[in-house]
Order: sequence, then C-alpha cells, then structure tokens
Amino acid sequence: MNKFTAAVFAGLVTLIGFNAQAATPEQECKKLQDDHNLLYASKDFCFKDADAKAKFGNENCRTTKPKFSDKEQQLLDKIKERQKELNCK
Repeated sequence: MNKFTAAVFAGLVTLIGFNAQAATPEQECKKLQDDHNLLYASKDFCFKDADAKAKFGNENCRTTKPKFSDKEQQLLDKIKERQKELNCK
C-alpha cells in the first residue's frame, strides 16, 4: 500500500465513524459516496459519473476495474452497507 493510499484509508476510517454521529442522513450519504469515489480515484479509476469526474478528474485514469487490498475492500463493503442502511440514492 503506498503512502497516499494509506493516508486515504486512515482518513476514511476516521471520518466514517465521526460523520455518522454528526451529520444528517443526506450529508452522510454524500460523504459516503465521496469516500467511495476517493478510494476508486486512488486506484486511477476512470469515472463515468459527471459529479465524480468533476471532483476527482480522469487525468490519471488507467482502469475501469481497480484492484483493492483486503482492507480497502472491507472499507468499501462498510461504505456500501451504511449506504444501504441510510437508503442512499
């Protein structure tokens, strides 16, 4: 795991727990989606979604099928689980 990915992972773990207590469901859904997209961006993902493209860009995109470490995949699974609990769009 490179330094950038490690920093992203550490930041997301902290923010997911913190925002769950302080945010409205809509705000939390937005944050969860941003966290999800940030993990994908860290893997040079080529976004199709206009909002994700605008926020993260596609300048360094190299793949539409990124490979995640076990820890990254666990975090993505937690994000998806929480999105489902909140009925995020």
